[in-house]
Amino acid sequence: MLVPYEYYWGTVKYFPKSYDVESLGLWADWRGEIDDLEKDDVVIMGSSRGHFDINIHLWDSITGRRPIMLAYPGSSPFHPIEDLVRNSDFRGLLIISTAPGLFYTVADSWGAGRGKAFVDHYHKSTYAQRFNHFIFKQLDAKFAFLDPSINYRSLIDHLPFENRDSVSDPEIWPPMVTMDRYRNIRMIPQMETDTVLQKQQTDIWDMPVWKNRYVDSVDVIMSHYVGLVKEFKEKGGRVAFIRPPVTGKYLENEPVMFPRDKYWDRLLEESGSPGYHFQDNEMTSKMNPPEWSHLNRKEADLYTKIIIDLLKQDGLINSE
Repeated sequence: MLVPYEYYWGTVKYFPKSYDVESLGLWADWRGEIDDLEKDDVVIMGSSRGHFDINIHLWDSITGRRPIMLAYPGSSPFHPIEDLVRNSDFRGLLIISTAPGLFYTVADSWGAGRGKAFVDHYHKSTYAQRFNHFIFKQLDAKFAFLDPSINYRSLIDHLPFENRDSVSDPEIWPPMVTMDRYRNIRMIPQMETDTVLQKQQTDIWDMPVWKNRYVDSVDVIMSHYVGLVKEFKEKGGRVAFIRPPVTGKYLENEPVMFPRDKYWDRLLEESGSPGYHFQDNEMTSKMNPPEWSHLNRKEADLYTKIIIDLLKQDGLINSE
């Protein structure tokens, strides 16, 4: 069964070779590199927009240094930033990507819990887990049956059974990106052009009730991030915030739920840090993520170049 399965997904059906985007072990591998970095090195944290929209290999070709990518889809950097500031020797540039619905949440929120999971995995993983990860990452990007989106268990969810009684179809996420061993992510060509896949994804984005669940906790959230930024700067580090482009329902609803003056502007002012909001730049303000929230490959490359130029202008990275 395995031979025709791998043949089908590898040759007949498009199968993007990719490492598991959800891999805690691969995140922990790169978290372990932080203490060896220098003042001119860069670490990126945040959720999927910071992860998907910055091409760290292109960054490396322009600046001569490849950032450590520690952003993680569907998570808040609430705990990872705290871990970096208080449990590492890093003194370089920390770029923090903000996606309001995940960034402005409290310590025990769902997104923060996902962030805490990989911090805990880095500090508490067992020898058995590390050995398992070592073996798995040698195979992960080579075999289709290991891909969580097209393994046998996942394909069962795609069977076209009609809804019955109280049983409905499971939420099926379409393939969107590939990730290499450096945790660099690229959108697949199909998601860039296939309107069926795009609608499948935007239908998922449109399912939650659009509201700010932690509006009454904004002071606590701000205090957490502002305090960590100040601690990091006292150690000799540098911080910059970015707000990647969005469109569709995100562009309509996020400014209403998270007014710029009460969240973005306040964050920059109280932390004393520079920030780069996509609406403040002529080119990034016109970018059009195909599924509302993440850039295609061409625009991700352009966005990467723009962020580098802005950081150079402000003296946060070398202008050579």
